[in-house]
Amino acid sequence: MNNQEKLYKAIGGASPDLIQRSERRYNQRWRRYGLAVAACLSLVLLSWVGWGIVQTDSLPEPVDIVPPHQEWIGPSPNGGQLTLPEQGGEIGTLRMLSYLPQDSDRTVDFLIYVNENQFAICEENGLYSIRSKAPLPDDSPECGLDILRLPGTPPAEAEAAAKEALHGRYREVTSEELYVVLPGSRYLRASAGMDWDSEQAELWFVDDGQEGTFVLTARYFLEAEEGLGMRFRDMASSFRVVSLYETVPEWMRSLYEAAERLFPALLSNDLSGVSDLLAADAAADAYGEDVWANLTVASVDYAPDNDQDPASATVSVKHRLNQEEGESYSYLTMEMTHEDGQWRLAWSGIEK
Repeated sequence: MNNQEKLYKAIGGASPDLIQRSERRYNQRWRRYGLAVAACLSLVLLSWVGWGIVQTDSLPEPVDIVPPHQEWIGPSPNGGQLTLPEQGGEIGTLRMLSYLPQDSDRTVDFLIYVNENQFAICEENGLYSIRSKAPLPDDSPECGLDILRLPGTPPAEAEAAAKEALHGRYREVTSEELYVVLPGSRYLRASAGMDWDSEQAELWFVDDGQEGTFVLTARYFLEAEEGLGMRFRDMASSFRVVSLYETVPEWMRSLYEAAERLFPALLSNDLSGVSDLLAADAAADAYGEDVWANLTVASVDYAPDNDQDPASATVSVKHRLNQEEGESYSYLTMEMTHEDGQWRLAWSGIEK
């Protein structure tokens, strides 16, 4: 699939069953929050939807993650200190996402906040899809935030290709700048009309620091703009392209380094070189045999429990045992704990 086809797919939306598969993968994580949290969440979700419209008076006030006129923190040629938004926890969990393009040996890393009580996040073929867990009526236009990387395509070219694709789906396409969300990025706004259920789209084009572009596409219907639309802008505003080998918070760098040592050892069924990264009672399970030689890694997802001083993190390694096209992916899930400045593995296992 070429970049233009990927872009058309991102604008068109992700398959709903993909989101359902993602939610099933994380069912074990949700159970940890207990019945009390589930009851509170049910009340929140019920208050979200009425007459097929997201009600904004029942949602928390939007958080300006990047205030106006603040310099955007993207790929830093000087390796400057990465500053995480202090209010990020109010809109969800910081997700550090990394994947290996098939045509490159360089990983691409980015950060984004996702409220996992309200939204599910999944990835397929390099397209990250974020969808609300609150059901909308069947006849409502699809709502979601998608993140797609176009390697080798600079932001100006990506914007031009997207504008062409949008003109085929929307009545009006404008290129106004929305600095409050992602200063320094290119921006497009598309509208299918002014009816309550008219489809709307917002796109941001972010330089990936490797001669390519990340495209963030938020889609919703007009009446949901002040509800879901605002939530998508909040998440988009937290988006950062990072290099975890440059100057970042120490907990982030050490988590990345520990995971990079652990998952090859687990998938090779040889923990002799990572004994210092195992908790005293660690349950370190994977396939029970060495599968590393025939394995390809597609992405790595880091989800710490706190964005300032985390005590634990979940790391999910998406991989495929065989390189044949169409082979299904599996996930190595690692639960990590952070004590005395050291990340250690608490348990690991394979999920489908």
